[in-house]
Amino acid sequence: MFKRFCAAALLLFAAQAPAIAGYLDENPDEVFSAVYERLGALPVRAARDPYVWLRLEELKREPCDQKSIGDLAVALDKAGYRREAANGLYKFVMHCGAPATALHRSIDIYLRLTDYPKAVEVADEFIRRAPTNREAHYLRGVALEGAGDHQRALVDFANAIELFGSDKKGISSRVFMHMAAAYAALNRFCEAAAPINMWVAFDPATRDNSQTQKIIADYEAKGNCTPSKEFQKESYPLRGQNVVTVKVEINGVRGLFILDTGATYVAMKSNFADRAKISLAGAGDITVATANGLIQAKLTKADKVTLGKLTATNVPVAVQNTDAKSYGAGVDGLLGMSFLSRFEVQMANGSIEVRTRRAKK
Repeated sequence: MFKRFCAAALLLFAAQAPAIAGYLDENPDEVFSAVYERLGALPVRAARDPYVWLRLEELKREPCDQKSIGDLAVALDKAGYRREAANGLYKFVMHCGAPATALHRSIDIYLRLTDYPKAVEVADEFIRRAPTNREAHYLRGVALEGAGDHQRALVDFANAIELFGSDKKGISSRVFMHMAAAYAALNRFCEAAAPINMWVAFDPATRDNSQTQKIIADYEAKGNCTPSKEFQKESYPLRGQNVVTVKVEINGVRGLFILDTGATYVAMKSNFADRAKISLAGAGDITVATANGLIQAKLTKADKVTLGKLTATNVPVAVQNTDAKSYGAGVDGLLGMSFLSRFEVQMANGSIEVRTRRAKK
């Protein structure tokens, strides 16, 4: 019995030995030519790693094995063959159609390599396959920022914020910081303060502090857009209403807007934007969340927005592409956080109060 077991074991070892030793005595360029044609060639030294060799053998047998490409990319990344790992992940998805997570990992690696044009290329494909994926937009925004295309980066950061959902408190500060930096790179310092103001407004109890106020103040000083230090406030009774409408002037044109702390931007119908002479030159397409669902809009700015005695300049705004989805009868748009976050907004004694922000000590 023991002899038969030993003989069987020796036969099994003999059968496996050539495959195990292949990474030493076979030419990987020949053995894996079909795999390389799909995923890109590897340096001989990388392919001869026993772990990598086995993953290549798996992909030779099963060309679209998602676990194998994932394991191969991790091994190549750890061994210092990061470009080969990123390229393989990208080409795998292009050949096999999945998974989109491989594109995410590929972009991450290209960003670490500071190959921003390639990261943009892969991110373009990610968004083509998953247009509402907020991570895809964020990653492309970072890549575009690195490539110096700050205008397109702004649009992606805006989409990443809007596609997050209703509870924007959970969005990482990195998105807002990147967006602010993109505005600043375009010398649009008043608008650069807006993302930081918004991030603070989503959780003022922990974020409204001297550090964030200094960041905001620095941007506003560079843009000469510091609001009046004179304390002003506007108060609007709720009276059991779910919706509070207010009269707003945008570029000197009066309209009726819903005061909406859940809206990221001051958003408006296109016909009101025309009357207010809102320029769409260079504006990018973004997705905006409204009570009527997601709408497509153009991200641009208003020179001046006034609510009673409260005024802000160079305010980021979203102009609805069409007026098919209305905000309600006679309503021109939403007064969102790109304006409101420059002030303190509180609900007390049956009213909603918007007032000048006080400096933290």
